[in-house]
Amino acid sequence: MCIDKKFYLLLWTLSCLAASLPATDAAAVLRDMEANTMGVNAPQDVEADMVMTIQDGKNVRVRTIHAWTRNVLDRDDLRMMKFLSPADVRDVGFLVLDEDSMYIYLPEFHRTRRIASSSRKDPFMGSDFSYEDMGTSAFSKNYSPKLLMESDGEWKLELLRKPGAEKPYARIVLTVSKTNTMPMHTEMYDATGNLSKVAEQAAQRVGKYWIMARIKMSNVKKGTSTVLEMKNIKTDQGLKDDIFSERFLKKKGW
Repeated sequence: MCIDKKFYLLLWTLSCLAASLPATDAAAVLRDMEANTMGVNAPQDVEADMVMTIQDGKNVRVRTIHAWTRNVLDRDDLRMMKFLSPADVRDVGFLVLDEDSMYIYLPEFHRTRRIASSSRKDPFMGSDFSYEDMGTSAFSKNYSPKLLMESDGEWKLELLRKPGAEKPYARIVLTVSKTNTMPMHTEMYDATGNLSKVAEQAAQRVGKYWIMARIKMSNVKKGTSTVLEMKNIKTDQGLKDDIFSERFLKKKGW
């Protein structure tokens, strides 16, 4: 009887202790991740070569890109991408000023086109990334987080689209690494609840920063995939304002 009392007392003590421990705050995990990807712990700017490999069945297309990104605290990041090869996409430019201001320059027609909100779910340059996927806005602006699971090595968050947010994905399941508080796996669901895309992400240490150096985007419905990989990464160079302009967007080379 004495043993039983001690056993139940131990259980009660453990349950009280567990109840008193703070639960992981999903919003804090998301906030810390965004601090590393585009916030106070991210580089002021990044310049890199990029290789885009599009896999469509047996067909493989490879495109090379040069890209610049500037971190703007408390705002969407700025991004410029210039396609270098192959010849049919050379000098195509893509500029992101914020989530509502995206532009693409098509040298064949000598015109710049603003990407309408209704077109942001369209494929970006024939890849499995959409224009929306290439944007630079924070998840926390448009999604409410909830902790689904926590293990020794990762957090798994559910992000539900906020009312009124004009985003194509109604639900996102985001896995964040505890090693570097960077995203490592992202599942994107459409408005009907069906899985639309899966992104597998790999971060690389560059100096004192963690940089998202490789993303494989798989289109579940189409059975296709695109890998976007960064090479020759440079940080904190003090990139000039005119890089992130429509004038530079139209410029051949750089």
